[in-house]
Amino acid sequence: MIKNILLCGLGGVGCVLASSIVDSKSGTLKILVDENRYEKYLSTKTTFNKKEYDFEYIKPNNESFKADLIIIATKNDGLNEAIKNIKNFIKEKTIIISVLNGIHSEEKLAQTYGWDKLLISFYIGNSCIREGRNITLNGDYTFFIGEKDGSKTEKLEKLEKFFKASNINFKTSNKIMERYWRKFLVNIGLNQPCAVKNTNFKEVKQDINNKAWIISLIKEAKTIAEAEGITNTEEIYNNTIKFLFEEFEDAIPSMLQDIRAKRKTEVDIFAGEIIKLGEKHNIPVPENKKIYKEIKEIESKFI
Repeated sequence: MIKNILLCGLGGVGCVLASSIVDSKSGTLKILVDENRYEKYLSTKTTFNKKEYDFEYIKPNNESFKADLIIIATKNDGLNEAIKNIKNFIKEKTIIISVLNGIHSEEKLAQTYGWDKLLISFYIGNSCIREGRNITLNGDYTFFIGEKDGSKTEKLEKLEKFFKASNINFKTSNKIMERYWRKFLVNIGLNQPCAVKNTNFKEVKQDINNKAWIISLIKEAKTIAEAEGITNTEEIYNNTIKFLFEEFEDAIPSMLQDIRAKRKTEVDIFAGEIIKLGEKHNIPVPENKKIYKEIKEIESKFI
């Protein structure tokens, strides 16, 4: 049974989880923070969807709290620090999930703590709007969860029961890696173009030239997925295109929010990752190289 929960990262997705856990009283939640954030968070409470929360915070050097579940919800540039900082809170049957964007955070965690502790999990839904410690989510969301190999295990059943008790919207998938890569392809074709054009996706896709450009970005990612051994890539690709051009209405993607707030974006885990895997498999990815350079040039003006 999951009773003690440690959350690393109190941004948009982290707040979705934290607020649900606290509101449902489904367990004891601690938010892991470093010394600087500890003082900041104590002095400024977090507001999620207009409700103020007085979360409990804990520092990495604490040795008295052991977690049944550890959730990594930092930005990707905080992953390495999180991997080090959760060490004191792990016990024999601790379950670890990451809800970071990208495709390799679980592998990095498994290198230190082993796949026996890891489940695959990711968030699908509108991007949260963040202004300081005020966070808003408009619209539905779902967390997809599953074992990497698609099997049904005790730790997966524990997470299902906990999410249900916490009123967290979730779906279990026995093809989690296919869904995982589909989200990655969506981010390649949605997040990055909006960041470059500095406008929402509805505006971006109205231009027929942009549509061809977006499709090229996604096709490169599809080729990389095939090289990485992902199955049903044609279906993943077709579903991605259908979602973006027929089903997706509008939102302000996280990278566009970062550009407008003059924050570092996550282009390194999108186009940057495609470029690395392209070099690994000797596959050309010119469109992702180009957009990577463009976003880095935009960032250089304020970072």
